[in-house]
Amino acid sequence: MTREELLQLIDSSADEAWTELDLAGLGLEELPPEIGKCTQLKTL
Repeated sequence: MTREELLQLIDSSADEAWTELDLAGLGLEELPPEIGKCTQLKTL
C-alpha cells in the first residue's frame, strides 16, 4: 500500500466515523500523524 492509499484509507475512516481500522499486514513501521483524525476509533 502506498502512502497515498494509506492516507485515503485514513481519510475515509475519519469521514465515515469508523470504529475499527485494521492496518495489520501492511508492513507499517509507524503511523502517520493523520491517524489523529480518526477520533471514533475503538480498535486499531
